[in-house]
Amino acid sequence: MIELQEIPPEPIDPTSLPQYDGTGAPKGESDSDGRRKIFGIPYPISKKSCQNFLWNCQKISVLPMALYFPLHAINTLVTPAISPDSAPDDVLMMVREILPSITTKLLVSALTLHVSAGVLLRIVRNWNNSSRKTDKHLKISAKQDLSQDKIGLTGGVYGYLFGLYKNFRISPQVISGYILTPVLIYHLLIMKWIPCSLSTEVDFASIKQLLSSKNGWWKWLGGFIPLAVLIESSVYHIGSGFCRYLGIKKMSSRKNWSTAINLLSLAGFISVIRLMRADSTRLGPNQFESIFKKIGLLLRKR
Repeated sequence: MIELQEIPPEPIDPTSLPQYDGTGAPKGESDSDGRRKIFGIPYPISKKSCQNFLWNCQKISVLPMALYFPLHAINTLVTPAISPDSAPDDVLMMVREILPSITTKLLVSALTLHVSAGVLLRIVRNWNNSSRKTDKHLKISAKQDLSQDKIGLTGGVYGYLFGLYKNFRISPQVISGYILTPVLIYHLLIMKWIPCSLSTEVDFASIKQLLSSKNGWWKWLGGFIPLAVLIESSVYHIGSGFCRYLGIKKMSSRKNWSTAINLLSLAGFISVIRLMRADSTRLGPNQFESIFKKIGLLLRKR
């Protein structure tokens, strides 16, 4: 029978361990300079620096929209609610004269960068979360996390009214962005890209024709429903995004932002309803007939 003998303890050099990366991290390979490796190839970019870069891309990309949105909101969400007759087109002409001709291209480029950076940032964050092997039961917090990443602006209706803040698995900011992206692409398609290919421009007279069309598919699925979704998702996403970028953390201030967002969305819905009820009998042939025919041709080609 072998007897166990006690031996004096000896210190172990951590650099001799195969998984030591030279930075104190428990995982990952590194070379003699302490740089991390992927499949043995060193790379200088860390996950944190990648996150910071993508976050800065998102912040910079909102600047064109931050300048454009107030003008567009007054023109499309507020003015028709007050006077749906000639005032919206008058304001539209004024806005078009103020803005440069490259506005649409600049906005599309900025929005593409914003969406791309957001998707990549989401992937990197999920990658970081999946690589952490911490016991969730050991994470005990006596105070609820009230950041916008966890509860949105106010934690839902109950949070806004009663202070009972709901945690969301996915931030409402992210969800509204997912909803906004395809609706915004459709909006640009029928309001900008296809009309440009037909050498024409869409104005509020065309919107009135669309919303009062006898063709139910055009009126509801082509007009009212996409506009309603666009109004709600865009106003929330942009409004809550501004609140976050400005670093507003006080709950009373965030509730004020939420109130402003809801009022602006309500004005947008009133504008759509008033445009729907406006007289469109004297506006000539429906311009969206050629636009929707063009969409049909595009779908057939695919």
